[in-house]
Amino acid sequence: MSCCEKAKLCRALWTASWPCRGLLLIHGLWRTTPCFYFDYYRTKEEMAKAIQARRLEGLDQNIWVEFSRLAATHKAVNLGQGFPNFSPPDFVKKAYVEAISGENTMLHQYTQAFGHPRLVEILARFFGKLLQRDLDPLKNVMVTVGAYEALFCCFQALVDEGDEVIIIEPYFDCYEPMTRMAGGKPVFVPLRLKVAKSGKLASSRDWQLDPAELEAAFTKRTKVLVLNSPNNPLGKVFSRVEMAHIAELCVRHDVVCLSDEVYEWLVYDGNEHVKIATLPGMWERTVSISSAGKSFSATGWKVGWAIGPDRLLKHLRTVHQNSIYHCATAAQVRGQGHRVHPAATQPIYGVCTVG
Repeated sequence: MSCCEKAKLCRALWTASWPCRGLLLIHGLWRTTPCFYFDYYRTKEEMAKAIQARRLEGLDQNIWVEFSRLAATHKAVNLGQGFPNFSPPDFVKKAYVEAISGENTMLHQYTQAFGHPRLVEILARFFGKLLQRDLDPLKNVMVTVGAYEALFCCFQALVDEGDEVIIIEPYFDCYEPMTRMAGGKPVFVPLRLKVAKSGKLASSRDWQLDPAELEAAFTKRTKVLVLNSPNNPLGKVFSRVEMAHIAELCVRHDVVCLSDEVYEWLVYDGNEHVKIATLPGMWERTVSISSAGKSFSATGWKVGWAIGPDRLLKHLRTVHQNSIYHCATAAQVRGQGHRVHPAATQPIYGVCTVG
């Protein structure tokens, strides 16, 4: 009997659900039949079902892709995405031109996988001051293709099948599909509007978490909480009191915090951006994610970063090195020295790096 014939017979016997004694015959045929032939005789219907991985089911639509397509089709102003229609500051553009037009040919070649050496050193030094700790450029900093890739690496590296991920509503749209793609279960906790005093205009600060509702969302399966402050889309800046409550719950339930801080430098009206990683017990369980794309009006340059303890970042590095591997070298090297953000009194980043 040929391999093809044995494969067909194996499949027929299996489909017919013979009594247990038939399994011995199937096993005997299978042992002498290459797996290739056995697999080859799957039906066309089964082959079609196998094309798309189950983790992608229901995730094929993206609101930003749709907004951009509609805006382009109808020549409309696109208010669906957060990017400006004006150029970055001159010193940022000049730094980029210098990086790609200089005589250093290595800026057009591969660089260090987890961030260009000069960039990670400056990021470690700058954010080390903000976090009040010494950061190792090679262990506590990872440069990514924008904050978006940093988020993707976090979900892929830290969320497993069946893990619950707390997401505060309203939220940036990618948190949910990234959770589901990793096999996790999103658990939503809404910000609720507190009625403003009579005659007073509502503010983003009037959207608040219900402490009891947030606490009830934590279970023995909770693995991650996603925090976005300042919040997209509300613009809400979480207060120090709110941050402390979130931190206390994360510590109590041994939960990792993914802190999306891409708008950290766009804080106004006396609000304070609190980095949750600075609160007691939070450094060891927090990945802080950011980029300068929003601050420097250059969202398309796509250089972001993740900062956190090596016990967490080492797993992000595994995802990064097996997918993106590293970001564009020249995009990471856009000038050196100490720059001051034109709209703030605080120095921003050591290099003109945006994403």
